[in-house]
Amino acid sequence: MKEKKITKVKINILPIPKGPFRLDEISQETGCITYNKIGNILIHNITSIEVAKKGELSFLENMKYLDYIKYCKASAIIVPNKIINKLKTNSILLGSDNAYASYAKAMLKFYPEDTISKNNSEKKIIIKIIEDNTFIDDKVSIENNVHIKEGTTIKNFSSIGPNVIIGKNCYISNNVSISNTVIGDNSIINAGTIVGSDGFGYAPIKDKFIKIPQIGIVKIGDHVEIGSNCTIDKGSLKYTEIKNGVKIDNLVHIAHNVSIGDNTVIAGQTGIAGSACIGKNVMIGGQVGIAGHLKIGDNVKIGAQAGVTKNIENNISISGTPAVKLNNYLKQAIILNKMVKNK
Repeated sequence: MKEKKITKVKINILPIPKGPFRLDEISQETGCITYNKIGNILIHNITSIEVAKKGELSFLENMKYLDYIKYCKASAIIVPNKIINKLKTNSILLGSDNAYASYAKAMLKFYPEDTISKNNSEKKIIIKIIEDNTFIDDKVSIENNVHIKEGTTIKNFSSIGPNVIIGKNCYISNNVSISNTVIGDNSIINAGTIVGSDGFGYAPIKDKFIKIPQIGIVKIGDHVEIGSNCTIDKGSLKYTEIKNGVKIDNLVHIAHNVSIGDNTVIAGQTGIAGSACIGKNVMIGGQVGIAGHLKIGDNVKIGAQAGVTKNIENNISISGTPAVKLNNYLKQAIILNKMVKNK
């Protein structure tokens, strides 16, 4: 299966926001109280507090990111009312009793569901770039906005797209679904894996939850191998990243905004919650659970079935639930065993 090679077309796999919108309009629709004079400020997009710039809206809900507010260049930031008097920033503050729900409403204004699903289709642009010397089975489904580079093999019943770039000499096995993803060269994705689907993002409002649009992508580096029946969610605002040389076993779940450093290996049935940052050369055993928004240092070793609930420094081995340093875990096991025997 081949299509004419095109080299001059650039693929944009990120959704385009609606707008711009007036800040007073956003404030009213999201149920926020404005603590500064708004004027006629226009907001063009909503982005994370780490990277937001002038003309953009951001939000602060998780206190682990509180330090970023000092340096945030966003024109406005949605924040909880209860901490607003403690914040020092040049940005306009939009106070909310439910900052996460206000953020969700703002996201829905900029990114209605139809905008995310259509992407480039509003302009009726159909882009499928399949380079020479690719090996694509007849029963592969290729959707819009896809670029497959030379030397790549894709097996039957896989779905590619929308919004996918696959590098050179990759191997995509049967029944794989890839969307909203950029993949480097010489990477392998085994059967049944799903890459680039929505992350688990819901905001509570009274007695129900509303879905938060997930507008990011997945970035997969070179020489990565992903096992069978894994799930890797796209980023909520920017990206989920699997860096060069990472090896992932079967039945692993990687949530939105997770970053996994170079040459890390992850054994089967491990789950990594949203926005966790895993360092380089980390070894993660089977059935490990890692809580969200944690930082795991370089060269860390995590024993099987460990439950990681706090940040881990470089060059440390841990095990147990909650996970502790390996030596402490072994001592605890010995003492507990003695206590049981003495009963």
